[in-house]
Amino acid sequence: MRILLLEDDNAQAELIQATLEHAGHTIVNAREGAEAIRIVEQSSVDLLILDWIVPGISGMDVLGWVRERMGRALPVLFLSARAREEEMVTALQAGADDYIVKPIRRRELVARVEALWRRAYPEDGRNVTRLVVGRYVVDLRQRMVSFDNQEIELTPKEFDIASVLFRNVGRIMSRELLFRLIWGRGIDGVSRSLDTHIYRLRNKLKLGEVTGVRLRSVYTHGYRLEAVEDHSDDCDL
Repeated sequence: MRILLLEDDNAQAELIQATLEHAGHTIVNAREGAEAIRIVEQSSVDLLILDWIVPGISGMDVLGWVRERMGRALPVLFLSARAREEEMVTALQAGADDYIVKPIRRRELVARVEALWRRAYPEDGRNVTRLVVGRYVVDLRQRMVSFDNQEIELTPKEFDIASVLFRNVGRIMSRELLFRLIWGRGIDGVSRSLDTHIYRLRNKLKLGEVTGVRLRSVYTHGYRLEAVEDHSDDCDL
């Protein structure tokens, strides 16, 4: 998972980065609030960790900007020395998903981050066996995708990618997150493989306006599966 860390204390930032990188995550550092906003605007991140007091724009203001521009989809963890209950409540009511008081405990930090990840990106879908998006049906138990009751033959990796995308309709799925969910590791060595699988999946499922569900490449970010309201009712695969 690609995590943006807003923390102006170098020692704290190094400790948090080392802890989360050891757990397999990628950390992007920002020392100021304005820098954090620029990163979110220009690149893909899967989760934010925000300190409250940083130079310039505060962590609370960054949280407000994220919720106004990006809604509730992007998980946000507040990590602050402010320990009073009313301050925690203020952050949570403003849209933070969780709050940790410094000094951090490494195992707790990793557990909280990964709990937020599972909640925001429920790729396991243990209680879901069937996804319906428009005229597509994804049967997670039989590992099968069909359109208008016609099965579409997919390779195992193509099905894995399809199941993640169909679970997260409307959400940008970053390349880094897809790598980790599908291949179980980071980007190195599988970037071209992902592109190839996405190309084949888009063609096999004929994703586009005519079928009512399209797969968009979001520049510098990743991919987003979108349901299209106006589409033809008499298309064939």
